[in-house]
Amino acid sequence: MIGNTENEQKLYGETWNKAFDGYFSDPRIAAPLVRAVVDAVEASSLSVIADLGGGTGFLLSEIAGSLGPGNAARLVCVDEAAAQLDDCPDGIETLDCTVESVERSQLAADGGPLTLCMRSVLHYFGEAGLRPRLAHLRSVLEPGEYFVHQSICLEDERDRETANLLYLRMNTGKWYPTVDGLVGALESEGFRVVSCAPATTLCLSGPELEERYGIGRRQMEEIGRELERHSPSSRVFVRGEKAFTICLDYKVMTCVAA
Repeated sequence: MIGNTENEQKLYGETWNKAFDGYFSDPRIAAPLVRAVVDAVEASSLSVIADLGGGTGFLLSEIAGSLGPGNAARLVCVDEAAAQLDDCPDGIETLDCTVESVERSQLAADGGPLTLCMRSVLHYFGEAGLRPRLAHLRSVLEPGEYFVHQSICLEDERDRETANLLYLRMNTGKWYPTVDGLVGALESEGFRVVSCAPATTLCLSGPELEERYGIGRRQMEEIGRELERHSPSSRVFVRGEKAFTICLDYKVMTCVAA
């Protein structure tokens, strides 16, 4: 992890499922990504579905439920946080490993079809790390296999600048692309993007960000004033009476290894 993202570890385990009004444990919010993964799996063959940065296994549980009781897929939750993996339910294999270092041999050693999925992880790699990490993920897949992910990316360049200014000031190391920029990065590293659909926007208040990243109230207020000067009418940055809110848009992208 980079910068203040280490502070997120206090939310690991079951606490993560309750954070941010339960955004990451709400089946309705997860539904677009779950549908996209199930469609990808049904378009290929059931073998291994690996969730990279899968945390407590929530997404894989939802996918398993959508595939039905007769599915023969191995479900593998990949995460570097033991506190997350310890909360995975029965029926889901766990792999204590970073996304950056995971190899195909750890997931599909028998050579069977592999589908990768990922939710809200790409921004952790930063601007410089995005393309190298995508290239690594492409190396894990055989041509024709799927990578389905839900990632924060903004339609408008000004909105992207605003979001990145906030996360730069909080020293997180996170970085958000535009939608076109992310599609371009995926295609340049050997993926073909076959679909791109919206998912529920994640809105985070200043106090929630203080808690998540260990930022002091006075520092966050100063960051809010800078954001307001930068984008007084942005749809991403919303100034309230007592605190601001940042609204981050997600897209679900289904990609095929070319």
